[in-house]
Amino acid sequence: MHHRTFTAFLAATSAIPALVAASVPAQAETTPAMELVHRVTPEYADKVEFCLQKESSQPTISTRNGKLLITASSVLECIRAYGYYLRKLAHVHLSWNGDNLRTAAFTLPEEPVQVPEALPINYAYNYCTLSYTGTHWSLQRWEQELDRLALSGYTHVLVTAGLERVWQLFLQNIGYPISKISGFIPNPAYAAWWNMGNLEGEGGPVSGVIIRHEARLGRFLVRRLRELGMEPVLQGYVGFLPHDMPAGRIRGRIIPQGKWCGHYNRPAILQPTAEDFPRLAALWYKNLRKVYGYQGKYFGGDLFHEGGSTGGTPLTPAAQAVQSAMQKASPGSVWLIQAWGHNPHRDLLAGTDKNHTLILALDKDMTPRHNISRNYQGRPHIWCELPNFGGNHGLYGGVELLENMKGYPGGAVGIGLLSEGLETNPLYYALLTERLNTREQIDRDDFLKEYIRNRYGVSSRSIKRALNLLMESVYSPIRLQEGCQESILCARPSLTASKASTWSNAGDYYKHGHVLKAARLMLQAGKDHKLDKLDTYRYDLADLCRQVLADRARVQLPKVNEAYQEKDLTAFRRESEAFLQIIRDTAEVLATSEHFLLGKYLEGAESKGGNSPTARRQMRNALLQLITTWTPTNGMLNDYAHRQLSELMSEYYLKRWEAFFCVKEAELMGQTLQGEGGRSATQTTENNGEAVSTSYELSKSVDTVEQNFRKRKLNLLTSPQGNVMDIAEKILK
Repeated sequence: MHHRTFTAFLAATSAIPALVAASVPAQAETTPAMELVHRVTPEYADKVEFCLQKESSQPTISTRNGKLLITASSVLECIRAYGYYLRKLAHVHLSWNGDNLRTAAFTLPEEPVQVPEALPINYAYNYCTLSYTGTHWSLQRWEQELDRLALSGYTHVLVTAGLERVWQLFLQNIGYPISKISGFIPNPAYAAWWNMGNLEGEGGPVSGVIIRHEARLGRFLVRRLRELGMEPVLQGYVGFLPHDMPAGRIRGRIIPQGKWCGHYNRPAILQPTAEDFPRLAALWYKNLRKVYGYQGKYFGGDLFHEGGSTGGTPLTPAAQAVQSAMQKASPGSVWLIQAWGHNPHRDLLAGTDKNHTLILALDKDMTPRHNISRNYQGRPHIWCELPNFGGNHGLYGGVELLENMKGYPGGAVGIGLLSEGLETNPLYYALLTERLNTREQIDRDDFLKEYIRNRYGVSSRSIKRALNLLMESVYSPIRLQEGCQESILCARPSLTASKASTWSNAGDYYKHGHVLKAARLMLQAGKDHKLDKLDTYRYDLADLCRQVLADRARVQLPKVNEAYQEKDLTAFRRESEAFLQIIRDTAEVLATSEHFLLGKYLEGAESKGGNSPTARRQMRNALLQLITTWTPTNGMLNDYAHRQLSELMSEYYLKRWEAFFCVKEAELMGQTLQGEGGRSATQTTENNGEAVSTSYELSKSVDTVEQNFRKRKLNLLTSPQGNVMDIAEKILK
């Protein structure tokens, strides 16, 4: 990005009022930072002081009167500096996959430490993140999340919880039949695609208990973000209406958007140049303020996302109309637009004010050879990592890319955290946090030493060798691909399965032996340093064993197929049983960490339903559908959001493969089970201009497993069981 454009953008956005007025006493102004210290590290609370110096260009960590003194220009910079202190001096580790404060040590610096300058804007969340990852987060879990974001250096955070209530009020205002409103609003598990204009009503009609919960949560998130000095990004109005909105109630052209993924009705779009657009936009922003208690200064919202129809709408005046209504509701506000697929069209960008527009450049290419610079007609942009889709579990991430970024990556004004699934790959995300807080090249050796010290509380050559092996293989993708290499254990059964979801790239890009060796080194280090009591270690060893087993399945399935093709019943039974045992072993090792328990997922999701059995059941069923078939019946989205959770492995994927192998065994015995018969199906679609597809065998038996899963009484765990080191020993022999 050109320096003049960036300067103009900052100048324009600097007109946005400061969160806390200058007249507020410094001690009161830093209260949110002290409250965060009490929440995250209560044992350090009486040992830390914050001092605001508005003119400070970089935060400083020093010692004063026997206490840790952090001096910075704002509350958020104070918190970011405290996060830097926790990582660099106290050796605290915080992550989505376990924290380690047990081996940390409060330390006072002998000399002042200057905290590196951060990028101006660091943004958190894809819309999809808030459904794939956030559906099972309670309010307490969200409180921890916001603290971690602030400590890591994030400045802007997308908030969509509460839009259910905004839409309720908005639709009542514009005369949409009250009896239909509940059918338009989806379950929070599906709200991401509703907010992007892809679908309506899935998982509904949603209980009022859930709508009220989400409204309270959204208001809390906005208030807490502002207290911490971060800016909530709310949903702007771009013209969405229910697909069956009575045309007579609206003055202007309503453009039908057809179907999304061949299954869902998309919301219609009121042409932004329509006579009634300013009135509807004003009502939207009025209700937004009512629900959140804050008008907002940053607004998301995408027109014609993932295949939407423009209906011949002139895009330049449409963008001008959207932004004009936004500016009228909140003068000086900024429109955040996702760059994804074919969007945003150059004609749409031409209608935006470059001083009040920010592009989120979603980038799923994690290879260092990729040129990350972009041209958005002079509009500032954020480079947004996107290595995870659907919340799939698998070791993955472009560490070389993050290590070698310098300054403003590709001319960007900041970096964005846009993974759809966040609760994976702590090594990668620790490196991303490091990248947010430095503009220099990251030395891998130094990073690993610090990471090992923080996450495990030890200095270990074995763990360092293990992580180096992973960084040189599975964490070094060599091609553009849709997230991690998917586990075929989670694929809809086929004797030639190579991936689980339609959009994924199949095939190996790393040596399985590197992962196996890393797992053995990690196991030995755990024995040497007695690490089995650490939540972080248990997660990592279980995750490594999970990857070893997923890799092993890719070797085992061809043996099953070979036995079938040779019509060798004895060999087929032996090899298929060996494949099923891989699934059982995966379930067993995952049960040792609470982060891999389906019961914990469902427990969090159901909490949104409060004491209402109906609301709790809605949340449970919606989450179970999302992470299995996605749609109510099998389609191209089946297994897109597959997870390797212990009970999913034992109660779902195992049952599917067992049913499938029974069918194939019957065929070898000359029998044809009712509804079966070796038929196959292929799902084909487009992914960023390229055709992608997945093939599987049609099976009534497998269909029955899928459709009955949400109705079954499942054997769920809400706390870990088993010793990860003992189970790993068995798996890795």
